[in-house]
Amino acid sequence: MIKFFRKIRQNLLTEGKTGKYIKYAIGEIALVVIGILIALQVNNANEVRKSNRELDKINQNLLQEFESNQKALNTAINQLKWTKQGSLKVLSMIGKSESELMITNIDSIIEISLFWPTWKPTNFVLNELKSTGKLSLYKNSKIKDLLFEYERQSEYVNDWNRRMEKSSQDIIDYIKNNASLRNVNHNRISIKKSDLDFNNVKLFSDIRFENQIDEKVLFSQFLENIYEETDNLINQILEETKK
Repeated sequence: MIKFFRKIRQNLLTEGKTGKYIKYAIGEIALVVIGILIALQVNNANEVRKSNRELDKINQNLLQEFESNQKALNTAINQLKWTKQGSLKVLSMIGKSESELMITNIDSIIEISLFWPTWKPTNFVLNELKSTGKLSLYKNSKIKDLLFEYERQSEYVNDWNRRMEKSSQDIIDYIKNNASLRNVNHNRISIKKSDLDFNNVKLFSDIRFENQIDEKVLFSQFLENIYEETDNLINQILEETKK
């Protein structure tokens, strides 16, 4: 093809047809430019298809990750409500007479208040998006804003998870030093109660124990609210991702 065009140019020059040669040269340049533009357009179209395929894969992975995290979050919310109710039950029994307490399984009620269910999501896909810069593939600015908001929310969740754990651990430590922890958890570890002549009734007339349980209820409520905010945020992310 190149030889063919060269031959035409040489013939025009040989015949002295300068005007036609110039017109032909301009036409040839135009053809080359058009060819380059077409090649660029084809290449751009291929790149767009490649990016779309990659974005589809990222979307699927992100959906699976957030759906899994949401399932674990809902489990944690239910567990948190359960341990909060146990702590509220303990508070309702503070100050009651020993005769009333002795006919109630106070150790089982105390045990419920010791749990600290925490939600620890898996953010492998999201972290990979950030580290590789592939988050820029999303043209939808709303989903990027939601993902950044989710990161900030996750830090908030982690902070309250730590507070919740410390509050629960403080109650356990207090029982270890002032009551019988074995009596509280004997069913959980399948052993009998302590052979020592001791019961945990006195905890229900102890202001320090009451304060610690009260803190546990307060932190449980705060964390439950934060979990529910996070659940709502995940719903928004899932909705945008599915678009």
